[in-house]
Amino acid sequence: MKHIITAIFIGCAVISPLTIAAGTQKLMSPDGKTVVKVNDSPDVTYSIVRNGRTVLDESPLSMTVGSDTWGVDEKRPKVSRRSVDSVVDFLVRRKYGSTVDRYNALTLRYRDHDIEFRAYDSGVAYRFVSTTDNQSPVSGETVAYRFLDDDPATITLLTDELQNWYEHDYTFSKLSELPVDSFSVTPVMVDRAGVKMLIADANLYDYPGMYLKPVCQGFEAIFANYPDKEVQADGDNKIYAATRHPYLIPKAGMRAFPWRVTGLFDKAIDIIADELVYLLSDAPDDSADFSWVKPGNILWDWWNDRNIYGVDFRSGINTDTYMYLVDYAAANGIGNVLLDEGWSARNDLLTLAPDVDIPAICRHAGERGVGIILWTKWPNVLRQMEPAFTQFEKWGVSGVKVDFMDRNDARMVRFFEDVAKCAASHKLMVDFHGSYPNEGMRRRYPNLMTREGVIGLEYNKWSDRATPRHDVTIPYLRMWVGPMDYTPGAMLNAHPETFHANQHEPMSQGTRSHQIAQFIVYESPLQMISDSPSKYDENPESFSFIKTIPTVWNETVPLEGEIGEYVAVARRSGDTWYIGVLGGEVPRELTLDTSFLGNGHYTMTSHADGINADSQAKDHIVTVNNIDGGTALHVTLARGGGYAAIIRPAR
Repeated sequence: MKHIITAIFIGCAVISPLTIAAGTQKLMSPDGKTVVKVNDSPDVTYSIVRNGRTVLDESPLSMTVGSDTWGVDEKRPKVSRRSVDSVVDFLVRRKYGSTVDRYNALTLRYRDHDIEFRAYDSGVAYRFVSTTDNQSPVSGETVAYRFLDDDPATITLLTDELQNWYEHDYTFSKLSELPVDSFSVTPVMVDRAGVKMLIADANLYDYPGMYLKPVCQGFEAIFANYPDKEVQADGDNKIYAATRHPYLIPKAGMRAFPWRVTGLFDKAIDIIADELVYLLSDAPDDSADFSWVKPGNILWDWWNDRNIYGVDFRSGINTDTYMYLVDYAAANGIGNVLLDEGWSARNDLLTLAPDVDIPAICRHAGERGVGIILWTKWPNVLRQMEPAFTQFEKWGVSGVKVDFMDRNDARMVRFFEDVAKCAASHKLMVDFHGSYPNEGMRRRYPNLMTREGVIGLEYNKWSDRATPRHDVTIPYLRMWVGPMDYTPGAMLNAHPETFHANQHEPMSQGTRSHQIAQFIVYESPLQMISDSPSKYDENPESFSFIKTIPTVWNETVPLEGEIGEYVAVARRSGDTWYIGVLGGEVPRELTLDTSFLGNGHYTMTSHADGINADSQAKDHIVTVNNIDGGTALHVTLARGGGYAAIIRPAR
C-alpha cells in the first residue's frame, strides 16, 4: 500500500544557525521563565529560552497554500499583542473543577494570513490563521524543532505506518539514535537543558494530525495527505486510504489551523497538573447544553471474556448475561455497563444479534439507574450514524464506543467531529478506540469522554507489553494531551516470571495495589472496570476500593515522580482526598508530603503492597489509620508496586 506523506523537509545541510531576520519580536510567559524570540521577516522562525537557557534553537515554520508559502519571504507584518488572565470552568472535569487560562500573545498580521504565538507558564504554541476565504489547497506545512550542537534524550512512540493503531511501545533514546526510517506519534518528549519538553498539536479540526520524524539535529512534522481511493481492511472492520491526493486539505478556507504546542516543565511531575492542550482548544457554543453528560465508571464485558461463573445461566453474548451485569452494576454503584462487540449484526447496527434484546436490557438498566454503552466499529457508524444514533436514543442508550479508525488524516479527523456532534444531538457520550491521541476536541464537545491511543490492559490478553515501566511512562506523555482509556482493574496479578498472556482469563503485570492505584492516577471521566464480577466477588477488599474511586476530580496535586520510574498524585473529590502511587520495575521507598490536606484530622484507608508482594503480586494489605494534615506518609512499593489511599475528614 502506497502512503503519500506531506512534509517540507529542511534537510541536514541547512541545520545551522539562521541569519537574524529583519524584524525580531520577543514574547514572555506570564511568570517570566520563558522567552520566545520570533523573527517575523523575511522568513519566519522562532526559538525558546527557558530559565535563561535555550531549549529550542531557531526553527522555521511555514504553510504552503496554493502557489504561496506563508512564513517564507514575508514582508514586515503588523504586530499586535494581548494578555489574557481568566478562569475556565470544566463542563466535564478531569483534574480540576476550573483552571486559570493565563498567557501573553503575539500576532503577526500579513496580507491574507496571521501567525499567532502564545506563551503560557507551561508552554509555547503557534498557529496559522487564514484571514480570507482562500479556495486553494494546503499542500504542505513545515513544523520543525531544532536542537543544535546537542543530542538530547527523547521518548517517542515510533511507527513506520501512517495508518496504525497508535498503540506502540515507548522508545527511550538519544535523538541521534532514532531510526531515520521511522516517525513518532505525538506527544513526543525531548529532555534538554534541564527542561522536559512535550511536543503535540491542539485544536485539530479538518486537518491531519501531526507525526514527528527525526531529521539530523531535530524533528520535523509529516502528515497524511487527503484520502483519494479508500478500501476495506482487516476484513470489513476498517477502511484505509489506498491512494491520496497531493494536498493535506482541498481548500484553506477562512479558518484557524491547529496549534503546534511545546509544553515546558522543569520537573517531570509538573506535567500531571497541566491542561495546556485543553486551554488551546475551542470552547463549545454558548447555546450548547451538555448538562446531561454523566461521568462514571463502566462494568466491561470484553476484557474478561464474559468469564462469569457460579450463576444459573450460560454466560456469553446474550440477554441473560447483560441483565446480570446491569444488576451487578446497580448493586455496586457502578454507573454504566459496556456491551462490546457482538450485540448487533456484524455490519448493521440496527439488526440485533439473535440472543440479545437491547430494548429490554435498556429498560431494565433505566429502572436500575445504570447506563448502557454500545460498542460499534467505525465503518458501520460512517454508514448508519444518524439512524443508528436516533435508535440508540430511543432505546435509552447513554453512550457509544467507536472502534478501529486507525487514521488521522483530515477526512478521519472530520469523522471524529461528526461523531461527537451527532452523538451530542442524541445525548450520547463517546469513547473512541483505535484512535489517535487527544488533540483538544473534548473541549468543544464535552460528551467526548475518553479515548484509547495507548497500550492498555487489553494487551496483556495476547502479549506482555503492558508492563509496569510502561504504566509509569504514560501519565507523563499520553495522559498530558487528554483522558486515556487504559481499562484497569485486573484481579489476577503477576510478575514477569509468572505472567502469561491469556485471552479467556487475563491477568496484569505488577501488583494488585498497582492495579488499584491506576484508578486514581489515570484520568478518564468514563473509567472501565475490566475484570469479571466473579473475580471481584472473590476479592471484596480490592473491589470496594475500585468502586469507591471517582472518575473526575475537583483538585489534583502532583506529589512526586520520574518518567518510567514512578508517579505519585493526590486528588480531591468533594471533601475526600485520594492518593495514588504507581511504581516501575524496581522496589522503592517514598515519603510523601500531605500538606495538601491542610490543618485537620482525617481517617485514611490504604491499599498497599503486602509483605510478600515482591514474589506473589496479588499480596496486599488494607489498613485504616488516623492521619493529620502535613504528616509525612511513608510508602513502600514492591517491584511493579502500587499504593492507594482514601482520606476522609474524621467524624
